[in-house]
Order: sequence, then C-alpha cells, then structure tokens
Amino acid sequence: MTTPGWSGQGLPPAANARVKDMSARRSWGSALEVNEFAAISRVGFVPVGQVLGAAVYNLGDTGGEECPYGLQVYRGEGTPRYKAPGSFGPGIGPRALAPTGAAAIGSARPLVSAIYQARRAAISRMITECAALGGLGVIGVTLTVGEFAEESLEFKAFGTAIRAPGVAGRGQPFVSDLSGQDFTKLVAHGWVPVGLAMGVAVGYRHDDWLTAGQTRFTAGNVEVTGYSNLVSQMRTDARNELELDLVRMGAEGVVVREMETKISKRRCPIVPLGHDHVVEATIIGTAIAQFASLPPPPIYGIHKLSEPRPEPVEQPQVTVSLEGAEAEADPDRGQEPTVPDTGPGTGQ
Repeated sequence: MTTPGWSGQGLPPAANARVKDMSARRSWGSALEVNEFAAISRVGFVPVGQVLGAAVYNLGDTGGEECPYGLQVYRGEGTPRYKAPGSFGPGIGPRALAPTGAAAIGSARPLVSAIYQARRAAISRMITECAALGGLGVIGVTLTVGEFAEESLEFKAFGTAIRAPGVAGRGQPFVSDLSGQDFTKLVAHGWVPVGLAMGVAVGYRHDDWLTAGQTRFTAGNVEVTGYSNLVSQMRTDARNELELDLVRMGAEGVVVREMETKISKRRCPIVPLGHDHVVEATIIGTAIAQFASLPPPPIYGIHKLSEPRPEPVEQPQVTVSLEGAEAEADPDRGQEPTVPDTGPGTGQ
C-alpha cells in the first residue's frame, strides 16, 4: 500500500506505474539473502520491496580541454629563465619551464559535477520509491554506472526498502550500502544510517619529458613521480569531497565499503601527438549517526588447543571375591580375573 498523500511526483511515469503495481500486491520482493533477512528480523525490520532509481546523463562537457602543461608551453608561460643576481643580460636555459607537481595537474570540474548530479538523481528516485511504499530506509544499495549510448552513461541505484511494524517515518528515508548483517550490528551498537556519502575527483596530467623518461624500458625500476602526484592528489580531493558530504548530511562518521581508482589515457587537446593520463577516484560509504549509547556486547574468548589431548591411562581392573579376597588378573586369559581357591566350602 502506498503512503497516503503520495502523488507520484519525482518519478518517471514508468517508475510511478511500477510502484503503484507493487503497492496493490500483498506480497513483497527483496534482494536480501536468507541470512540478511534473518538478521534484520532480529532487530524488528521487515522488507517492503525492491526499489530502483536510474538516470541517464550525457557527458559532453568534461572540462578537460585545457592541459595545464601544454597550455603554458604553448603560451610560453611558466618559470622564467634563470638570471644571476645583478645581471641585466638574457637568462640561462629555456624560455619557459612547464609546471611541475600540483601545478601540472588539472581538474575536470564539469565532469565531477555531472557525476554527482547523476548519482544523486538515481539515489533520490530510489528514496522516493521507498517513501511511497512506506519504508523507513533502503539497505544493501548497489550503485552501478554503465554505457547507455555514445557519450551517455546510465547511473543506477538498487536496494531493498525496509520498515519496522508500528514505527512511522518522520523524515526522509535513510540509504545504506551495508548488508543485512552489518546493518543489524550497526543498530545493535546504537548507530543508524543517514545516507550514502560520496567523494569523487577527476584529474589529468600531461605525459611530459619527465614521465616519458621515467617510463622508458631503459629507465629500470624507478618511481614515476608525475603519476604518483596525480594519484595522490585525486585521492586527497576525493576524501575532501567525502567529508563535505558528511557535513551536508549532518552525519558523525562514515563506514566506507568502496574505494575505486580508474586510470585512462587520452590525446592531449593542445600538444600535437601528446597524451595525458586521467585518474578518477571514487569513495562511497554509509554515513552514520549515533542515536543511543549502548554498552558493548560481551566478548567471549576462544582458546586454541595447540597440543593434542593426553590419552587416558588404562587402569588395571581388580575384582573382589565374595569372601573379600582380591582376584588377580591372569596374564594368559587377558583381563579375566582368576579367583584364588580358598579350600572346601567355597561357593561356586
């Protein structure tokens, strides 16, 4: 049953019809495994249905048409030629040196902005479906990006909406990429998911004479400093964007489950026959906030038996006759005892 007052706004017509069809049925669907379903049931949650959000974006403007290395070389900018103190003559060395370090790294801001908008649009539509079904949140969310057409990508968010019987939602449903078991542990320790936090950074660097020399076969095993700076800078930018997302959502921390770095190569838009390396760093996790201070669960120690158990020592068997005398074991008859002869009158 859909939430009262829901008009279907915020969803495409096909998604709106699918939500109404799901609400008309008495059964629900779930993408959870059996262990996940059993785990969330222990803390009072049940599935409502499978929810999906999708958005197709055309990525025409990537914002990487200007290579910082090639642009300054083309314009003759950069570090001026060296001049001795007090000298009025021409400088020594080339007219301009290309930028190095962080100055040689460019950022594709329009592409990053489009990636954020596309993923948030897919997540927002998934949340709208969850709210329409009366769910409190979505767990087990998977975010995928796939090619749809030339220069177009499809961003998709898929998960299982859940609710707690007798509990009404008081705000926007939460979103989490945690599994059912991890979500149960989180709630049992007094924490609740807030939403999906993302940090994305895309940058590029020209393959200049320094990187070309360090990547030749004759260079041997050496570090390519230009590529190291590019990867480090993009991962730092992605972490900074992740922290800004946490502040925007009002979360206290994040549980990161996905860290990905994609490296590709392109033709330099300025330098003829030149190439640039492009790095895309992505960090995705569940933003969390504490709702109660609960004592930690007891920890039971597990001891490993490294040595084999000692074999029990076999004790000799002794029997006693009716007269109180001990019977001795006969070695010829194994463990069967022989009763000593006590003379006439002995009972048989």
